[in-house]
Amino acid sequence: MFRVSKSSGWLVSAVILAIAISSGSALAQQTVGLFINDTAAYEGYTLFMQNRSTTACLIDNYGREVHRWETSYMPALSVFLLENGELLCTARLVSAGAGYGGLVQKLDWDGSVLWEYQYYDSVRLQHHDIEPMPNGNVLLLAWENKSRAEAIAAGQDSTFLGDSLCPMHLVEVQPTGPTTGDIVWEWHAWDHLIQDHDAAKDNYGVVEDHPELIDLNFPPDHSASDWNHGNSVTYNPDLDQVLVSSRTFSEVWVIDHSTTSAEAASHAGGNSGKGGDLLYRWGNPQAYRAGTVDDQEFIGQHDARWIDPGSPGAGNIMVFNNGLGRPEGNYSTVDVIVPPVDGLGNYTPPAPGEPFGPVAVDWMYIADPPENFYSGSLSGAERLPNGNTLICSGSSGEFFEVTLDGEIVWRYVNPMRPIGPLTQGEAPANNIVFRVVRYAPDYPGLAGRDLTPGAPLELYPVTISGTSHAPLEPSKSDSVVVTSRLSEAVSSLNLHVDTGDGFQTVPMFDDGNHHDGAAGDLTYGVSLPPISALARVSYYLSAETISAEEVLDPPSAPATAYRFEVAGGCCLPPTVGDVDQSGEVDITDISVMVDNQFLTLTPLICADEGDVDFSGVVDITDLSVMIDNQFLTLTPLPPCP
Repeated sequence: MFRVSKSSGWLVSAVILAIAISSGSALAQQTVGLFINDTAAYEGYTLFMQNRSTTACLIDNYGREVHRWETSYMPALSVFLLENGELLCTARLVSAGAGYGGLVQKLDWDGSVLWEYQYYDSVRLQHHDIEPMPNGNVLLLAWENKSRAEAIAAGQDSTFLGDSLCPMHLVEVQPTGPTTGDIVWEWHAWDHLIQDHDAAKDNYGVVEDHPELIDLNFPPDHSASDWNHGNSVTYNPDLDQVLVSSRTFSEVWVIDHSTTSAEAASHAGGNSGKGGDLLYRWGNPQAYRAGTVDDQEFIGQHDARWIDPGSPGAGNIMVFNNGLGRPEGNYSTVDVIVPPVDGLGNYTPPAPGEPFGPVAVDWMYIADPPENFYSGSLSGAERLPNGNTLICSGSSGEFFEVTLDGEIVWRYVNPMRPIGPLTQGEAPANNIVFRVVRYAPDYPGLAGRDLTPGAPLELYPVTISGTSHAPLEPSKSDSVVVTSRLSEAVSSLNLHVDTGDGFQTVPMFDDGNHHDGAAGDLTYGVSLPPISALARVSYYLSAETISAEEVLDPPSAPATAYRFEVAGGCCLPPTVGDVDQSGEVDITDISVMVDNQFLTLTPLICADEGDVDFSGVVDITDLSVMIDNQFLTLTPLPPCP
């Protein structure tokens, strides 16, 4: 076995390109989006759909959106881009669980529904996965309902049996109309059972003598109706075989697809001559009594698939091994096995009482330490043409690409969730993904499509920084330029200015014509005309983001605001003397003047207000004039100049 292990502590590469290229903004503390994009990553476009979202997303290697499809349903659970550019997706008609579906759809590039097929009624339900077939048909993974009486009659031990049992089955559907299809092939696990619980019931036999059959009483303590819990299905056109994953059995099974439906229900026929019996199984030999718990390799796995032709290891089987409940602790691996199969699709049978080969996995990705990489459910992996492996750690919404040596060369954390994208800096939550698929730039389904990259899927908090005015101490004859820097483009940025009569709104611009630098550089500016008769000017900024949210600077505006004083012009009409800027001249102003002249010598807010005799300096004479105004002859103060 070639076992690779690299640190999955997610040491962030210096090459964090997507955000810089798409927005030019300063980063918030990064929690989602693109973390690593090394030159060793396989170039292409990654398709995924958050499990409770109705949006399918296609991103480039920089984490930028190149396309999205808005659907009417949450997925159940897989989604594919077909070679003709159509989106093939599952749809959740039943909300009982994440894998429940019932509907399959094909959408055009713009999201219009071209075909849909319902596979859901009182006895059957599509779930988890589908597989597009080369002939245009669709292979569905589904449940069928068997009553308690039917299960007991088949030899089921009733100790752990509920009201019903739902074994796995497969149907291949040929589209015939916008909402119709013909089932042209089917296979049912129920047709390939064995049990040694009750000799008086159906399917009785020696379990260990028939590894090609499915033990009706395995696992021995299962109580859920979802007996096999199939969670993936894939097709090998070269062998004309189907590979399914059974989570509860911790096994993968290979089935002959060359059979007719009648042959698939029997034990003879097809290229194998074995009908619908299992041609091959691997992962947990306890399931057919050919080993112990120490021989179990897969633990609750997902996404069993053959490695595609043209990729290193073609024809081998890759599995996301979830590892929930490992005796040594919970951690996940990605495993590759080399099945004992010849060019005609014949598998070397095991010796009596022995498990199917191989003895061990051929290649494994495991983190260092192992617990740094773990997803107890969902998840998948695919071998890429350059030899790298793209991994979806589903429960955390993390996608990463590793080399054959286990080096992480691309890493992305899904920001999509049911209520909309996360904002950079928010902790990832509700961003789970069943599986991702990477498509090469020359993939036929992308030919002729507009793949102009847009913004990252995640949102970025709009920040307003560097707000300033010039000159810093304007005179009453100066125009005042206010500028500010934004982290993102916004719908509008406004300056709110109070020159004594309340805040008035003035728009700011990023056009290169308002003292704002160059157009589109995210520096905004505006020039205010001279303010000739005001002691203090207050101002703040408000931005309306593209998502219609308001951002203020300062954040608590208008309770707090930026201020500046206009030299030589800070008189509030009608007179001078309002040194505390309360709006009127009273005894408090005298107190402030006394403090300024004799006590703590605190500077006045506006010296011009204290120069009531217009001598050019604030001194005791000005204090005398103010006392006279308030207590003695009550001589009026002079008017503002």
